[in-house]
Amino acid sequence: MAKLSDDLITISTMLMTASGRGEVIRLAGELNSTILKAMDLEKTGAIPKQAKALSATIKFTSEELKGMSKTFKKEFIAGGCVAHIIKRPIGKSGVYYEIRYRRNGYNITVSNKDIKIAKQMFIAATSRLESPEVYRQGAVTFGQMTDEWLDYKKDKVNIRTWQTYKMHAEKYFDVKMKNTNIKSIRTAKLSEFMSQFKDRPRMYEEMRILLNSVFKYAVLNAVISHNPVTLLPFKRAERISRRSLTDDEIRVFLNNLKDKRFDNVRQAGYCLYFFGVRPCELDDETHIEGNFFVCRNRKRKNGKIEYKKIPVPSVAREYIDFDKPFKSLYKDNTYTSRTIKEALPSGLVPYNLRHTFATTCQKFVRPDIVDIWLGDSSERLVGRVYTHFDDKFMCEQMSKVKFVTI
Repeated sequence: MAKLSDDLITISTMLMTASGRGEVIRLAGELNSTILKAMDLEKTGAIPKQAKALSATIKFTSEELKGMSKTFKKEFIAGGCVAHIIKRPIGKSGVYYEIRYRRNGYNITVSNKDIKIAKQMFIAATSRLESPEVYRQGAVTFGQMTDEWLDYKKDKVNIRTWQTYKMHAEKYFDVKMKNTNIKSIRTAKLSEFMSQFKDRPRMYEEMRILLNSVFKYAVLNAVISHNPVTLLPFKRAERISRRSLTDDEIRVFLNNLKDKRFDNVRQAGYCLYFFGVRPCELDDETHIEGNFFVCRNRKRKNGKIEYKKIPVPSVAREYIDFDKPFKSLYKDNTYTSRTIKEALPSGLVPYNLRHTFATTCQKFVRPDIVDIWLGDSSERLVGRVYTHFDDKFMCEQMSKVKFVTI
């Protein structure tokens, strides 16, 4: 298998530097034979599918070079405009592409499932280089590594989570910290930085997660050799248990929503109450399919896309105009979510409506069915994740639920 990989790398590199048409045709024939050989080995079971990563070189066009940093471009052209690419397996049948350039002190690594996007990310990474010394001699600043990590994470986590990371980085990482060589940052300095959050447990937890993620990313990209955050104690903040609304509080909420100042969020408020969705799950993808309210489950990790279907309670049709499009609660920087909070009794937040939905439904329906409607994690549904109920059964279950109304 090692020889096969070496052959592929050699032929790929020779193709990149081939000058004559005849040489290109000859090398293409050799590459085709090597690929057929690999396919035969895979069919016979000599090598498992996607058992190992496949390495090669990748060349950038003159048009792509235009987007690179001027200082880096000279170095890159001198090296033949070629970077190292690794095709790695992910999951059962997926792959992702990792592009690296580690030469003359430069250390650039990006990755994506789409090779075109990976190339764009590589170009964007080079455009942030202000001078060759930035990457030479390991002079990568903490701010540069934070920005690179944020770019990497943007399409891999929920947009609200990413925005929180970015907001915390901009607010708490000052200019001096950002301009510090990441190799020179020690645990003692980070401990001093974290002391400002000693009386704010949840912020301490979030900032440690952010710091750990940035330094871990730097370690995995060989920018630093160790993670100084490891020695900082992880303190998980105590979660406030969200309670459900009482019947009287529900009536107050529904009455408040009738006020004109809640015109823009009235439909969203009703959806939170009658369907128990998370505030972040109300967006442009939310829609109605027959007798079901459909939205994307935003609590799935690693970018997994999953939708949940919640039967529409008959009473909800008296409140919600399903002919109107559903709007995101976060387009105006959480403004609408805060407005819904104003419609709730004092001390309650929109997420309390999700707990109200769960509590109401469990009075009339089996808990495992309610878990499916809520879209809770599969870990909570051990032994039930392979159970599938048809639409008719689900609608019958929802018809048993009696919601408090006015």
